[in-house]
Amino acid sequence: MTLIAYGVAINTALKNPRTKLEDLKALREHARSLMKAQGDLKGALGKLEKEIKARQGAAKKAAKKKKK
Repeated sequence: MTLIAYGVAINTALKNPRTKLEDLKALREHARSLMKAQGDLKGALGKLEKEIKARQGAAKKAAKKKKK
């Protein structure tokens, strides 16, 4: 069984009672290695969101100044 380790694939494997224990373990290990390789993806995404909002705010202020 080949599954990509992400939420949908993991949930699909868990819902299927025919999924073998060895496949669940392999999926777990693959997911762990992907998480380790990604580092703090959740934290990085949060920082990215903050930076996008800050730049959008600055762009709006600059646009208002140009109109005056």
